[in-house]
Amino acid sequence: MDTFANAYIPYNGYYSSPFCRWQGSMQNENAIELGGKTARNWFLQKKKMDPSIIDYVYFGITIAQHHVFYGHTWGTAILTDDKKHVPALLIHQACSTSTTALQLASLAIDHGSLNVAFGLMTDRCSNGAHTVWAQPLGPGGELESENWMMDNFNGDPRCEPRWCRPPRM
Repeated sequence: MDTFANAYIPYNGYYSSPFCRWQGSMQNENAIELGGKTARNWFLQKKKMDPSIIDYVYFGITIAQHHVFYGHTWGTAILTDDKKHVPALLIHQACSTSTTALQLASLAIDHGSLNVAFGLMTDRCSNGAHTVWAQPLGPGGELESENWMMDNFNGDPRCEPRWCRPPRM
């Protein structure tokens, strides 16, 4: 496999937002807002850099949060103070969101499309979203629902026996 010739993470050019135990003190914080504010504080206070140097944001999230539809735009606006209107891409790759964001950012930089890409990955598993979909043709018009965290962490579709299918012969 070829390595990236032009893309790299500079020494000390990375950080991690706060971690908290399951159902801990941040269980009701919106991860989009917390991630954007933490990234902005890191840029301005710790690194003393202007976030306007960012050309593009790769925004990763797995568990839906309130207002996730524009989560990538909102998180980026918080990070950059929305002065430059930096574009962003929402990445949702269960269990490989961060590596996917780094891969995409590295490809764009290595091929000369971007100078500075920022990976903003954020999540909150405690008190995850409960999604409800209409199903008018279901029995009695009963709704279909999913608990993003609990239903999906109970089994990977490639590993969970109730979802697995025997291999084709």
